[in-house]
Amino acid sequence: MENLGSQLGAALNDLRQAVEKSAQEPRNYTKQSTNIYKPEQARFKLVIWFNDGNRRTYYSYDNQYKGKNCHVDEYEALIKLMRLCKQYAGKFKNAQIFATLDPERRKDTNYNYLIYWAKWNSDIEANKAATFVTKDQHTIINLAKLEMYSPKNFVK
Repeated sequence: MENLGSQLGAALNDLRQAVEKSAQEPRNYTKQSTNIYKPEQARFKLVIWFNDGNRRTYYSYDNQYKGKNCHVDEYEALIKLMRLCKQYAGKFKNAQIFATLDPERRKDTNYNYLIYWAKWNSDIEANKAATFVTKDQHTIINLAKLEMYSPKNFVK
């Protein structure tokens, strides 16, 4: 029998799981703060090209807080960007989520690995090399596998 850690790791390491989870309805809540938080670090970047010619860029929120404890959860950050794509469905030509290989996840680095591509006709392409691993409390993308096994059309 496999231990629970390896079963959880197998469930988290597949991008198809993230696509299915992003289709679920998120919890409802009312925003009480008017503060707009812009992350300084982000593993993923979503770029949406709208039908009216505008382009908008969103960055992932990788840090999760429980009380005063902080951990990195790139899996949930990716799911939130996929949900944002679904929110704008029908209003855009293309929506693409890119990843950076920078270990510090700085926003000014190159986001040159395509992870997820939603097209105007509801076609979705996903990078099968994108897998997630859990280390301590952190859920992060497997950068070595992403760099090594990404198809050529998913690298810019």
